[in-house]
Amino acid sequence: MTDLGQRLASGDEDAFTEVVKQYSRKVYALCYRTLRDEEEAKDMAQEVFVRIYTKRGSFKGRSSLYTWIYRIALNMCFTHLKKRRVGTVPLEDVERTLSAPEADGPGGRAELEARLAAAVKNLSPRQRAVFSMRFYDRMTYKEIAEASGTTTGAAKANHHFAVEHLRKILGEGDKK
Repeated sequence: MTDLGQRLASGDEDAFTEVVKQYSRKVYALCYRTLRDEEEAKDMAQEVFVRIYTKRGSFKGRSSLYTWIYRIALNMCFTHLKKRRVGTVPLEDVERTLSAPEADGPGGRAELEARLAAAVKNLSPRQRAVFSMRFYDRMTYKEIAEASGTTTGAAKANHHFAVEHLRKILGEGDKK
C-alpha cells in the first residue's frame, strides 16, 4: 500500500486533499468519457470524491490507489447510466459529426479526434469504459480488470470488440 493510500485509509484529512488534487482531472475525464455530458461529469466527479471520502477506510491496498479510485468512479458512472437508461447515440448523429467542417482542414488531427470521439459514443458503456482506460489512460489489461471488477480476459475481450466496432464505424472494417 502506498503512503498516500495508507494515510487516506487511516482518515488523514490532508491525504484526502492530496487525493483530490492528484486525481480530480482523471476522475472528471473518466466521468466525461463515460457519461458524455459535461455537467453530469462534473457532478459525478464530485459525487465520486464524496464516496471516496466516506469509504476511505475500506481501502486495503490490494490494488493501487488509482485503480481503487477508478473502480469507484466507473461503478458510479455505470449506475448513473443505468438509472438514466442511456443507449447508444444514433448513427445519424455520428454522420452529422463526421461531416462537420474542421478548422484545421480535411484529414487533420482535430477531424480525426472528432471522428473517434463520435464513434466511441456508439460503444456500449462497458466497451466505452474499457476502450477509454486502454487508449486514453494507457492502463494495462490487468489494471483495467481490477478497475472494472472483471478478469483480464474479459478486459481484453471488451477492448477487442470495442476496437472492432470502432473500425466498422470509422470505415476501416477491411483493414487488420
